[in-house]
Amino acid sequence: MRRAPAAAAVLLSVLGAYVLARPLLRGAGPTYDEPVHLAAGWTDLADGTYRLNAMDHPPLGEMWAALPLALLSPERFSDSLDWLDRRVYHFGDLFLYHNRVPAARLLGAARTWALLTLTLLVAASLVAWAARLEGAPAAWGAAAALAACVPWVSNAALVTTDAPSTALFFACFAVLARPRRTRAVWVWAGAAAGAALAAKFNTILLPPLAACALAAEIRADPAARPRAADLAAAAAAAALTLAAAYRFASVPLYWRGLTATLSRLSGGRPAYLHGAWSHFGWWWYFPAAFLVKTPLPLILVAGLGGAVALRRPRAEAAWLLIPPAGYLAAALASKTDIGYRHILPLYPFLCLWAGLGAAWLWRRGRAGRAALAAAALWLGLAAVRARAHPLAYFNELASGRGEDWLSDSNFDWGQDLPALARALAARGNPPVVLAYFGSGDPAAYGLRFVPLGTITNTPRAGNAALTPGGPVLFAISETNLVGTYYEQHGFFDWLRSRRPVRIGGGTILLYDLTADRDGRARLAALLAAAGRPGDARAAMVH
Repeated sequence: MRRAPAAAAVLLSVLGAYVLARPLLRGAGPTYDEPVHLAAGWTDLADGTYRLNAMDHPPLGEMWAALPLALLSPERFSDSLDWLDRRVYHFGDLFLYHNRVPAARLLGAARTWALLTLTLLVAASLVAWAARLEGAPAAWGAAAALAACVPWVSNAALVTTDAPSTALFFACFAVLARPRRTRAVWVWAGAAAGAALAAKFNTILLPPLAACALAAEIRADPAARPRAADLAAAAAAAALTLAAAYRFASVPLYWRGLTATLSRLSGGRPAYLHGAWSHFGWWWYFPAAFLVKTPLPLILVAGLGGAVALRRPRAEAAWLLIPPAGYLAAALASKTDIGYRHILPLYPFLCLWAGLGAAWLWRRGRAGRAALAAAALWLGLAAVRARAHPLAYFNELASGRGEDWLSDSNFDWGQDLPALARALAARGNPPVVLAYFGSGDPAAYGLRFVPLGTITNTPRAGNAALTPGGPVLFAISETNLVGTYYEQHGFFDWLRSRRPVRIGGGTILLYDLTADRDGRARLAALLAAAGRPGDARAAMVH
């Protein structure tokens, strides 16, 4: 494939992803961990102390997202008690909401930069690999699949470590899959591997998966056996890149953080899946999440492409199949089931398989091309439907009702505070009882709220009180409605029989209980139990 068409295919992916993500880039509030990632990234860039988040995440992905903040010159807050005491979420809240630069501008700049650059890296790797295998039809098919891949776009448009690690994970395998590997290729692959390791701890799987794919390739083609000097050069490049991300002197933090993370993951976390709760997860959690969160036409065409990959020469098939299969196998054993974003590294491979499937259909004549056109139209419609709320997207298998299946970062990650604020502003901005899941500051969006059952790392005291005889409004995040993090999962089941107004992508529900005596009584009892007797009494006056 020539350079100009290849560049056009890459541009298609980047522009398509930007159009799909634009409402999320500017209009959504911060998801749960974004304030921490952004603050950690900026402080790591500014002074290299790795003080905030090193035990949870390596620094490279956070620093990369924070890079455009250098043009905005945000305040550093290095003398704050939250910084000195390492109160991670409190410092993230301070950095985002009390800076000289508005929160929306800080977050929007970092999100846009992350989306564009990471999609560019994945698209360039994807197009080059697909074109090498099946020519222009595969390259264009893979590029289009990435542009409309809602799971990739909705995560790449956030300031987290999931997308950076995914992009580097895939780029490393795209380099290693080249049929002729010179010393320079090995060095580039090593550098990509080191960068992936420095972006998220899940990429510790990359070296053994690469070794397995290489062993399978050598078994199929003994002539592919690399020289020891080439492997040493790759290992050295990986080590140097990882060390550089820690400014060399702080490399021990990587191993301490990795050990701490693996220990936490083995302990499990509360999780919700299709009406069930567990602290240690389910083996079928990620397959189920994949099936309801991924556009169906992408699954179908990629499935066809996976079958095509199985029939390719073994040396090629090893790189196409072993990395995603091995990563998925490791994910199935996980005890921490809080989001399908933890299998995000599968999605570039899915788009690559979709490219192979598209090329196969393209070469089948009219019938194949008609089927390909139908799949492309279906995928385009899915992207259009997802565009308003890409993070809350669910496909037809879930009937678009994410709350019946998943919670937390799969769907409701705290992003819809601005949407709730707009909905209440249209009602005259009355006070609202708020059971919010997330780290955003409701007051920063103009909300007048009474907190109740909030799940957050940055406690909010509220800034309003219910007015006797006034409207009684109750807003609740879906994650709280299904009780993911409550000991009593059915805490708010009494709301199920009531009809709410859906806010944003349906991740916050707004109930008007003003004329609902039983509902007001239930809400008043909860407010009283939470130590807000004045609001409890006001809720009962009608």
